[in-house]
Amino acid sequence: MVSRFKRSVHDLQTRWLQRRIPPSPRYQLNLKNVFIFPSRFGFGFLLTCVGLFILGTNYQNNLMLLLCQFLLAIFLLHLFVSYRNFTAVSLSLKDIQPVYVSEHALLCLQLHVNNEDLPFYGGLHIQLRGTSLALLHRRADQDREVKLLLPAAQRGIFRLPRITLSSTYPLGLFRCWTHLDFNKSIAIYPKPIASALKLTSTDASQGDTAGNVAGIDEFDSLRSFKPGDPMNRVAWKQAAKGGELSTKIFNQAQQEGGWLSLETYAGEPLEKALGLLTYQINRLSSQQHVFGLNIGNKRIEPATGEAHKHRCLQSLARYRQPEQDYAAD
Repeated sequence: MVSRFKRSVHDLQTRWLQRRIPPSPRYQLNLKNVFIFPSRFGFGFLLTCVGLFILGTNYQNNLMLLLCQFLLAIFLLHLFVSYRNFTAVSLSLKDIQPVYVSEHALLCLQLHVNNEDLPFYGGLHIQLRGTSLALLHRRADQDREVKLLLPAAQRGIFRLPRITLSSTYPLGLFRCWTHLDFNKSIAIYPKPIASALKLTSTDASQGDTAGNVAGIDEFDSLRSFKPGDPMNRVAWKQAAKGGELSTKIFNQAQQEGGWLSLETYAGEPLEKALGLLTYQINRLSSQQHVFGLNIGNKRIEPATGEAHKHRCLQSLARYRQPEQDYAAD
């Protein structure tokens, strides 16, 4: 019953925030997206003022009443100073680079001062809403980048929750805060597991796969050295033993039309199979080899390059894993 009530309140608050502070790649802090309220220390300060007022009135002590009015003036002035300082910046979030399971993604929030004549002072407290991840950046006025490490516990594509930013500058009497949604996602790829390459060849006329392809780094044969041959292909060990200068030949023809397939590891647990494919995708991409990927009902045509690599890795991350909100636990 209690958990259902909390969930209803949370959903109501989320819908209200969607209307009040809609998603945006960059925010300028203002009255529409900033909240301000006395802190615990501020309420204690007010309680002290009330006590001084009661004592001053009861004993007809004008100095005590004057002190009470002076402290209240400081309290109200602090309200405007806190708000002006907090709204002196606009904020943007850098793209979060993909990581592998068990690593940490880097969240980098940038502060841009709107007017150098009215700079931002003090520090910022940053927290991912709905999680325990938080950081107090005490020198945000000098180092205008706030960085937070996000643990990658499981693979998938995760929506970044709202980021709560708050400040109690200058005296801590008021707390200014906001909940910002930068509409970013975190891609967490399966953890690579070292393995031998297992490519399959596809024959378009026969339909599906037609047997295993030998590893693309497999040595094939030697031939006599010819001027212009790459020096890293020369068989130096044989030459050192007094033999003639020869060039190593690798079977490059078997690379074309090579495919990685999840079905190759049908007997392995799913996460291990995805980790094996992750390692092979990274290896093939680093060597600039052409390859394709078959995973479930999805088929990625053979290609090469960083964009192709990340397209394949994202397919592994999404496999049987619907997009969901990021949770640190």
